[in-house]
Amino acid sequence: MKKKEKRKDWYTTEKVDWDTFLRKVKQYEKDGAYIYRGQSSEKQKLKSSFDRAVSASQELNKKRWIYEAAILREFMRRAHQYVTHVPGENDLLEWMALMRHYGAPTRLVDFTYSHYIAAYFAFSSVVCTTRAIWAVRLDWLQNETKRKTDKDNLHDAENFKKYFLALEHAKSFVAAMNAERMNERLTIQQGVFLCPGNIEQSFWQNLRSLKYKKNSIVKFIIPHEARNRALTELNHMNISKATLFPDLGGFAESLNDRFEFLFKDFDVPEKILRDVVSVK
Repeated sequence: MKKKEKRKDWYTTEKVDWDTFLRKVKQYEKDGAYIYRGQSSEKQKLKSSFDRAVSASQELNKKRWIYEAAILREFMRRAHQYVTHVPGENDLLEWMALMRHYGAPTRLVDFTYSHYIAAYFAFSSVVCTTRAIWAVRLDWLQNETKRKTDKDNLHDAENFKKYFLALEHAKSFVAAMNAERMNERLTIQQGVFLCPGNIEQSFWQNLRSLKYKKNSIVKFIIPHEARNRALTELNHMNISKATLFPDLGGFAESLNDRFEFLFKDFDVPEKILRDVVSVK
């Protein structure tokens, strides 16, 4: 039997500088809207936090859905101890969105409608690596989802269970989803989740199961040297950790972005800085 060749051309690669990235996005969006995800290293595959948790575990000997169900059950049992309002028992998409918000491992992968916000997440990490921004064409993804799900409304609770939580004969696909109630952070970040249909496969495998169309998925690769320029321009647009994560933690982390510009931007006299660190 002839060995099936791996498909190598299932996404478009663009190696660009910062200005070329902005120009290319405008060119691609002339043909249709895209959603974006920024990653701190171009070597990283697109993975869900659930994928990463599975990869980090050494002794998993059961099907993946069992581990997802166990995590979901534990979160649903105890979330009321920490938050006042919790989703309805059958609103599993909203439960997963809430879990993702607080950092629990889920199948959901964060994307955004804004290429600027995606760029911020790509460059915000203080690491010396080549960055990546993934772009997925929205109308192509929606058409592929409809093809795989008989055009059913996936936000309906029963349909969500039918297509995403099937224990047998699960379909591999990816859908753009948002819970009916969006939290503040998701709204500010113009966020949308990509949700894989088959939990027994990774997000990457679910995405690759779709029928590829030219430029439906684009990977922009941008060198680390663009970081200072990108973060400076994004800060002028009021895009920073402080605005995307509107709490003290977000503000504190935003100082990483401005580390190299802090003294220059504020031009604080050295005498005042000496007073800050002097023992009184």
